[in-house]
Amino acid sequence: MGHLLNEPIRAVHDPAGRLTAYEWRGSRYAVDEILKTYGTSREARVYRVRINGDDGVAIAELSRDADRWRIRHIFSA
Repeated sequence: MGHLLNEPIRAVHDPAGRLTAYEWRGSRYAVDEILKTYGTSREARVYRVRINGDDGVAIAELSRDADRWRIRHIFSA
């Protein structure tokens, strides 16, 4: 089961605009891979990503509405 969070995050992008990491609750998590995306560019998009942080590897579901990013769920990998 995942943990429902729905909290704001600070997204980190590379010069090409790709999501490479995010910061949440004082920790930084590297985005290893985008596994799946939902929604359209006109609507809010949801990204399911594999992340790597101090606690190890996990799957996170992030949402983006314009430039506002939120972490929605975390699943153990």
